Amino acid sequence: MEVDDKADWVNPSANDRLRDQLRTMSAALSNTVAFRGFACVVAGLVVLLLPDLTTTVATVIAIALLGISGLADLVYAVFGARWFARRVNRWLAAPRGLAALALTALVTFIAVLGGGEVSLPLIIVVLGVYVGIRGLVAMIGALAKRRERNPIPRLAGGAIALVGGVLAFMVPSSLTTTVIITAAALALVVGFVLISWSLRRASRGTGLNPSTASIPDVLWDWIEGSDIGRKTRAEQASGLYFERPQRLTKLGTWWVMLVLSVAIATFAVLQDSTAVVIGAMLVAPLMTPILGLAGALVNGWSRRAFQSATLVTSGAIVSIVLAYGITAWAPVAVSFSTNSQIVSRVSPNTVDMMIALAAGAAGAFATVNSRVAAGIAGVAIAVALVPPLAVVGVSLNGGRLDDAGGAALLFLTNFVAIVLAAAAVFVITGFARPYALRNRPAQILQTVAPFVILAGIIMLPLMLTSEGLLQTQNRERDVQTTVEEWLGDDSGFEVTDVAVTGPEVSVTITGSGDAPDASDLHDAIQTDFPGPIGLTLTVVPVEVTVIPAG
Repeated sequence: MEVDDKADWVNPSANDRLRDQLRTMSAALSNTVAFRGFACVVAGLVVLLLPDLTTTVATVIAIALLGISGLADLVYAVFGARWFARRVNRWLAAPRGLAALALTALVTFIAVLGGGEVSLPLIIVVLGVYVGIRGLVAMIGALAKRRERNPIPRLAGGAIALVGGVLAFMVPSSLTTTVIITAAALALVVGFVLISWSLRRASRGTGLNPSTASIPDVLWDWIEGSDIGRKTRAEQASGLYFERPQRLTKLGTWWVMLVLSVAIATFAVLQDSTAVVIGAMLVAPLMTPILGLAGALVNGWSRRAFQSATLVTSGAIVSIVLAYGITAWAPVAVSFSTNSQIVSRVSPNTVDMMIALAAGAAGAFATVNSRVAAGIAGVAIAVALVPPLAVVGVSLNGGRLDDAGGAALLFLTNFVAIVLAAAAVFVITGFARPYALRNRPAQILQTVAPFVILAGIIMLPLMLTSEGLLQTQNRERDVQTTVEEWLGDDSGFEVTDVAVTGPEVSVTITGSGDAPDASDLHDAIQTDFPGPIGLTLTVVPVEVTVIPAG
């Protein structure tokens, strides 16, 4: 009882402090910027948690943006007034506007007939054609006027639009999913930054008025306020770049660790050992120059960017050659069809790029924040850099060019995704110099644009693989349902395996008794496929013997 009285005596002051903290936080978040931040967070969560609603809203937004773009071009062609984007030839704007409005009418018709989830990929195809043509026209215009102005910015923008248009036309479903998830993640990040800015404003103060400031103004103010300073930036850069006075020592150590990690990874692949592969990931040093390349791009350090890119390229080549040589002398026969370390790395898809994006962001954050630096080991495990290169060497030694190309694509995917994600994190966390971002934005965008274009090019085979896997899974699910209906509710058999490989369908059922006619199953499955199929039905009989007690 005395303890309770004492608790009652102590708690009031603690409760007062808690109320004061809550009151201070509420006051800090009682402004327009914080409300926008909460709205962004809610929007991002809604997109992730309510996919059906998101699909409908995205369809409406896509149609509206296309119509607004066409209307703006027509208004500019007639009156010379431009609402947004750069000014172009008015004779060119008129047919472009008419084409956009015609496409708007077409996609509206498609949306009404297709309805929601089915119509969105079709609309993305139409938008992809429109955006791709605009990107191509922009590139041609930039080359035609290269003597009048610097063509590089327009070439970069046109190339990005062209790549986006090709992706939208080739893989609309995968691109739609990727864009929606990326937009949701971006909304969450922007929302948290706006909320954090409001809290920082309450403690440090700022000259920006939250009532009138736009989101770009707040984001720029956040970047300037997050600047880590020249001294801290130099200390963190020393860990990313191999420079004097210990340049040769650092480089020597890096190469030794790379060779050892490649050797470990190659032996792990040959032995098909996941545990040993993880060990190779932990000691692999390739993440350092990749993060260094990202930091150099956003800071405008051309020499450091060139050195980091050269180190990554030479390291990748040496890794492949070393893995090839080890495989040539290793007394191991490699089964490319059953080796899990090879099979898991020769068919990358969009999920691999998403993993690499998250890992790159985490690696950059661990680089600039000493409190989470210990997490860099987990990042090394999450995104494999050396094992794919080892698989390339092993596959080349075995004459498996397709497998080698798939593993090389996985490494390239990880490399590009890490660079882009790390560059964004370096800007947000203050590692990028605000001076360079403010005074040389065109130069920085031009250095980052090739990686964005390369990422778009890489996304095409990744999305094709993803759509192929998704189509196979959907067909296997349909076949599973068809087989269950063919067996009936009273059957003594159950479906144990269904596999679809191109036009070939394999079904395994297990049970006792006589199975129904296989030709009926073939005819039922054929209705779910556009072309002729082959069926392999495996029936595993089960014989049950019961001996009663006594």
